[in-house]
Amino acid sequence: MANDIFVSDEYAWTASFGVFEWVVGFLLEAVEDAATREHLELVLSAGLGAVDLRRLPEAGRAQIMRALRGPLVPAAESSLALTQPEGARRFTIGHVKVLALMAEDVAGKGAT
Repeated sequence: MANDIFVSDEYAWTASFGVFEWVVGFLLEAVEDAATREHLELVLSAGLGAVDLRRLPEAGRAQIMRALRGPLVPAAESSLALTQPEGARRFTIGHVKVLALMAEDVAGKGAT
């Protein structure tokens, strides 16, 4: 089953549950905004399968976008939780990089 992160009106990132869960967990650790943390916790605990960044509080959305553009890829590359055979691991890291590129493009267009 696929899960989605809606980055903007232009971009949605779809991933397997395991990768989605890892990314949302990473974002939960990166965000300080209480309302956004509460929403991310609900997504994980209820297995909602989607995060719509457009609907989050501005403070939390800005923190998430910074995390996506900055420490996300290095964290994925060093994560012991994303253990897979090397070929599959490279594919997973590449897929996480796509999410980072989406966030970078959105930021380049003037969004947070």
